[in-house]
Amino acid sequence: MAVADERREGCDGCGRVVSLEELTTVTMPDGDSVACCPSCAPHAREAARKLSSLDQRRGDCDGCTRTVPRTDLEDVVLPDGTVVTVCPRCLSEVPGRSSEAKAGTGAGSDSPAEAEARCSQCREPVAGEPFRVRTIDDRTEELCRSCKEAAEERGVVADVAMQAAEAREILGVDADATDREIREAFLTQIKHAHPDRKSGSRSAFKLVKDAYDRLS
Repeated sequence: MAVADERREGCDGCGRVVSLEELTTVTMPDGDSVACCPSCAPHAREAARKLSSLDQRRGDCDGCTRTVPRTDLEDVVLPDGTVVTVCPRCLSEVPGRSSEAKAGTGAGSDSPAEAEARCSQCREPVAGEPFRVRTIDDRTEELCRSCKEAAEERGVVADVAMQAAEAREILGVDADATDREIREAFLTQIKHAHPDRKSGSRSAFKLVKDAYDRLS
């Protein structure tokens, strides 16, 4: 923190110089502390909360309805195009899943997720990561680029989720980045993107948060 005088210091979030009485110290999960002005303190607390719960997040399996760590859950596209999230136990019960998974485990083969990625509309293999699309009737589809663009032209797309490759580019991390590296990149980028800084804006701040949410 840059000290302006004996009673004023700079906010670690936006850089503004405020009185010491206005600063709040927020401790991040990695042990570092940041001093924030009243405007930045809520954002810092939210970032600390999300980071501390990164390894503890849990979700429900759509098959057995058990609550398990989200890292154990996997999204699967059913033959009718429906996307379900299932635990490892239920994954083996998905029609056609076991044989496809075995076929992709040989030496030199693609990872199962890449080998099995198919568009839920045209059923053609998708090169790379499919687009996760939420339709206006609240269905989730995993589409190839052509089917996504066709759906957008028909006006049935409510939202398109950020792809992992885009999220990594925003945070500046590699495809094999660890959770800690992603976390550190987020903390660095979110400071620069803060709307109270000259280098930041509301849209940039939201973009960095969305990128971190996608990878976490």
